[in-house]
Amino acid sequence: MAKQHLLLVDADPESLRLMEVSLRNAGFSVTSAAQGADALEKCQMSQPDLVLSDTQMPVMDGYELCRRLKADARLADIPFIFLTGQGSVEHKVRGLELGVDDYLTKPIYTKEIVTRVKILLQRREKDRLEKRERARFAGNLADLGIVDLVQTLMLGRKSGALRITSGGRQATVWFREGAVVDCELGGAGGARAFYRLLEIQEGEFGIDFGPVERERRIAGSTQALLMEGMRRLDEKARLLEALPPLGEVLEVDAALLAERLQEIPDDVNGLLRLFDGRRSLDAVVADAEGDDLANLTVLSKLWFEGLLRTPEVRAQAEQLEWFASPDPGAPEPPAPAPPPAPEGPPIPAEEFEFGAPRPSGPAPAVLRFPPAGPPPRPEPLRPSAGPVPLGGERVPPPSAAAPAASPPRPVRPVRARPAPPPRPAPEPPGRQLTLAAVLAALAAAAGLVYFFR
Repeated sequence: MAKQHLLLVDADPESLRLMEVSLRNAGFSVTSAAQGADALEKCQMSQPDLVLSDTQMPVMDGYELCRRLKADARLADIPFIFLTGQGSVEHKVRGLELGVDDYLTKPIYTKEIVTRVKILLQRREKDRLEKRERARFAGNLADLGIVDLVQTLMLGRKSGALRITSGGRQATVWFREGAVVDCELGGAGGARAFYRLLEIQEGEFGIDFGPVERERRIAGSTQALLMEGMRRLDEKARLLEALPPLGEVLEVDAALLAERLQEIPDDVNGLLRLFDGRRSLDAVVADAEGDDLANLTVLSKLWFEGLLRTPEVRAQAEQLEWFASPDPGAPEPPAPAPPPAPEGPPIPAEEFEFGAPRPSGPAPAVLRFPPAGPPPRPEPLRPSAGPVPLGGERVPPPSAAAPAASPPRPVRPVRARPAPPPRPAPEPPGRQLTLAAVLAALAAAAGLVYFFR
């Protein structure tokens, strides 16, 4: 560690020499001056850590030297001690009015001077550190994230307040010797506010260094706090994959909630009341009481069960219900009229015979005929010997050369076909008429009529 530099000013050579040797033996670096003007010039060339001066000197006395030093902004903070033989109250008051730090009258013991000097130097060093700590450090979160800021303050064992502004939201984190003692964000405080603070990626920050008298609300080490915060961020990202975007406005399906009200725990009611049709999902999580991660877990279950829905889904459901329900203003359609009853008793199909006199009354509505059997196969047409002339004699056809014999075709194996299902036996012809029999009778009647004409 470098020695602290002292400036000793005295017009008496013997006193100057004695004080210089004593202070150097105490471990200080000493520069001497015989009068005030010389001392002022040496202070401007190299600033000392402390000045010891007599009051009575030629050209420029100690009072004038003190006034000049206190008037200079660069030298005003240098501690100043008067060593003088003027012990009257008037001289002490004059020195204190000029801003001297101590006033000692001769004769002075060397040990007392060294002790006074050390006390003033320690006080000045403390003031310098406090001023340095009170300096404000500011920046943007895009350049230095929140996690990096917290780790830097933790490693440096700094004390102060970290203030963050992002999108109109204000957050403050208090540090004491590098440890996070408290945090506030919106209406949340403590560890809950700190975990929410880790989600902020954009904004500005400022650090006010200085002593912190804040009551500690966050227990544990800062490193454990950061690790828990990062774990919760990963878990929240996993839950948000199963939910709509945080900016989506959701509402409760009242009908489904009434059906399943007995299944829902009572502590979920406070969370459901926050869905008023105006709050977004992010606002509901921020306004809800309790742990954010636990609330998101409950919301993901409610969304999966259909108790939460978007207004678009509700509008579609109402539209489908409107199409399915009848119009209350429209008249009811008339009931279909029954078919007219026949005038006479219907004739059973099995009692109707062809050629029988038709009874009076309308024809039966339906005639049922028995199923017809398979039609007879027609005989193949055989080629005639030739055209027949008008005289009746048949002219033989011209001879034609016999066709050349073709090679025999290979015989394909005949696959056995499954037997057709048995057909139902026709009913006796006496009870019902087939369609073929009716047509044959009509054809016969038409032939007789043509023949008798």
